[in-house]
Amino acid sequence: MVQSASLPSEEQYFQVVNKASENLSNHSMISAADSSVIENVLFNKVSPLFYKTRMHFSFSLSEEFKKNFVLIKGLIEFHRSKNFSFEYDFAQKAIETDIEVSQLEDLRAFLHDVSIWLRQEIKFKETLKVILDFENRYKVAKAEVYALLKNS
Repeated sequence: MVQSASLPSEEQYFQVVNKASENLSNHSMISAADSSVIENVLFNKVSPLFYKTRMHFSFSLSEEFKKNFVLIKGLIEFHRSKNFSFEYDFAQKAIETDIEVSQLEDLRAFLHDVSIWLRQEIKFKETLKVILDFENRYKVAKAEVYALLKNS
């Protein structure tokens, strides 16, 4: 007969935590018991995995921001500290990272900043399109006026 060994929860390496999990008292992340550990408008799904003093996150972009995946990646990589490392899945429009538990607040703040920068970039691009459209209409109108002057 084969019997599996079991370790006390504080000695286990991996703990997948969700809202149904109630016994987190031995885990250092009592307040991070579900995917709301990091809430951000950019993501429709945040999957945390806790193991000892580290956390692994998988972030799936919300539908609204999937088209901006490359821009989000650029903002993250341009502004990230050396303490963070991210992996990107272009096909799934997902981002993953591993952090120390002590870095959770820094990651939360950083991703909040990324969402602000993204909105600013989107607004800038929209404004730039309006400006370029205006300049193009101006050039066409200017050419028409000069053509009228030459022909008169």
